[in-house]
Amino acid sequence: MPAAAVSDAAGTDLRTSQGEVGAGQDRSDDRRSMARSGAVSLAGSLVAAVGGFALTIIVGRLFGAHLSGLYFQAVAVFMILNGIAVAGSDTGLVRALSARRAVGADRRAWHALTVTLTPVLLWSLVVAAVLAVMADDLAATFEPADQEVVRAFLLVLAGTLVASAVGQAALNGTRSLGSVLPYVVLYQLWLPASRVLAVGLLAFVDAPATLLLLTYAVPLVLMDVVAVVYLVRRLRRAAADAPRLDDEAGARRTEAVEVWGFNLPRGVASCLELAIVWADVIIVGILLGPAAAGAYAAASRFVTTGTMAMEALRLQSAPHLAASWSRGDRDRFVDVYQVTTVWLVLLSWPLFLGLATWSPLLLGFIGDDFAVAAPALTVLALGMLVYVAMGNVNSALLMAGLSGVTAMNTAVALALNVVLNLALVPVLGLVGAAIAWAACLAIDSILCFVRGRGRTGVAMPWRPVALAGVSAVVAFGVPGLAVRLLAEPSLVWASAHLVGGLAVYAVLLHHFRGALGLPAFLPLLRRSS
Repeated sequence: MPAAAVSDAAGTDLRTSQGEVGAGQDRSDDRRSMARSGAVSLAGSLVAAVGGFALTIIVGRLFGAHLSGLYFQAVAVFMILNGIAVAGSDTGLVRALSARRAVGADRRAWHALTVTLTPVLLWSLVVAAVLAVMADDLAATFEPADQEVVRAFLLVLAGTLVASAVGQAALNGTRSLGSVLPYVVLYQLWLPASRVLAVGLLAFVDAPATLLLLTYAVPLVLMDVVAVVYLVRRLRRAAADAPRLDDEAGARRTEAVEVWGFNLPRGVASCLELAIVWADVIIVGILLGPAAAGAYAAASRFVTTGTMAMEALRLQSAPHLAASWSRGDRDRFVDVYQVTTVWLVLLSWPLFLGLATWSPLLLGFIGDDFAVAAPALTVLALGMLVYVAMGNVNSALLMAGLSGVTAMNTAVALALNVVLNLALVPVLGLVGAAIAWAACLAIDSILCFVRGRGRTGVAMPWRPVALAGVSAVVAFGVPGLAVRLLAEPSLVWASAHLVGGLAVYAVLLHHFRGALGLPAFLPLLRRSS
């Protein structure tokens, strides 16, 4: 071989080696960053979960199943309409800003922000006006004794929609700035804490029930204003320091086309996802009455509160996924998805197995009227095991720009949800609604994984996920089933189950630490603290 060829080959080997080292260092940096932000997000999610749990209990105990049913039905309507008003811009901003900032395009990031928030503001005004006009007609569909309260709730929601749509987009956009702290402080700390305090104050001063929804809306509006101001100021400052583009107007038009090409399908999917979460509450209210809706809403809130680990991991992983995809680094993209999937099972399965075991005890804290939903809570919690085992696959597809694929998947899942609810609720009551909800969530995740595998390269880390799941079942599931069969639900048994389960879980995780990747993760977490 000629000397030049030897030199070239050596140079190639050196560059390959350096590239592999660089890629490994990048992945280590990603994991360190995810460990840091994940710890912050998880702490915030835990506080938000406690706040959501407390709010459910306080509303139920202070206002009873009937009024709390109207409250949660109003919240369900708001969440669906808010999804329509946001029009996918919340996820769109995370993806657009993270991708542009990853390649140093701060001017493009500023244009992406402005072409997002302005249309959202105008569209939310339209949605709010339609709701305000229809408030009387919608209230008239309820029992005469409830119509005044429902009308007041709907008018509060209409006034809240404008700020909440722009604010939700901006709040999620703050996650692209390199820290989840603003999101955690505003959404996971301020919002649940202020709502709990507001409900307590309302009950203390014996205010009219028509003001109950203000305790939900006012803290939200204040949070939204702060989020918008914070994000706009940060991106405006970064854009001012960046060199101007050759064609600013053209760049703005290009951003509008690209951003809304993603946002609109995502907006459809988001509305469908919200409908999946809340449609069963509305259907139960129509078929079984407000009291049943209140009990079922309380049960379903326990389950959504239990998704705190999924929320925390989604918050910290989405910007990394978007940045990796924008750079064309598919290996890092898949690595982020696989690592967070294993973490999600490790953190979530024990919680959902606990909810399934102690559903009568948990709902008994709220009141006797809510205990009827205990079997439904058990079904919901067990159904979540399948959902979380697929990881944040929906988020991975979205950060890869596949909003149309996720919209189609969610449409199929929602259709299944509605059909199953209408078929099962009249026969099985609240358990039927729980079966419908669990089935549609599982279908949505499976469709996302199957349809996204070829387009993004996402692959399930089957062995570590299976080990994590089996460990949780052995530590919490089997003992929980034994306790439910042999003893009455009580705080003593629940505490024993928790302490014993954690001890067994720690032993199993230590034994399987290599297969689960814990030796590589724990030093990162220590260095990030």
